[in-house]
Amino acid sequence: MFLKIEFFPLLLPKTMDFLQDGHNLSYLWIASGILLMLLELFVPGTFVFFLGLSAAIIGSISYFFEIGFWTQAIVWAALSGILIWIGGSFLRKFFPSSSERATLNPEEGPGRIVLVSKDILVERKGGRVVFQGTEWDAISKSKRIPAGKRARILERENLTFVVEPIELPEI
Repeated sequence: MFLKIEFFPLLLPKTMDFLQDGHNLSYLWIASGILLMLLELFVPGTFVFFLGLSAAIIGSISYFFEIGFWTQAIVWAALSGILIWIGGSFLRKFFPSSSERATLNPEEGPGRIVLVSKDILVERKGGRVVFQGTEWDAISKSKRIPAGKRARILERENLTFVVEPIELPEI
């Protein structure tokens, strides 16, 4: 009733013939490397470029020297790790992280008392405070601050305020 077509026996010999020719595998490595390096334009981070660079290097080496596929794959993985590690640390010197720890002017917050709009957790993001009519992310260094209570701003880390709980006398 059913017509059974098996593709793998039909494709496997052709695939194996393609991979047995060393130059074809080299071209595949180089083309994959170039594709990964171009993909870096669309994927954030620099690691994809280093994966592509190592693939292009492996393709170039395997073009001139006869190396088995699994050896190429292992060397590619090792070379990728090394390039990501060395290249990443090299690039960080020229492009430092955008995180900053800002000390605020008195008008910008330190010492100001704010209302907690969402529970503030210790050393974890997710809490919110109302400052100058806008809600901001907030964390606490000492203890949890429930919503509805008041807190004092200590400093700002990027767009997150570091606050401490305060106890106001009841009126």
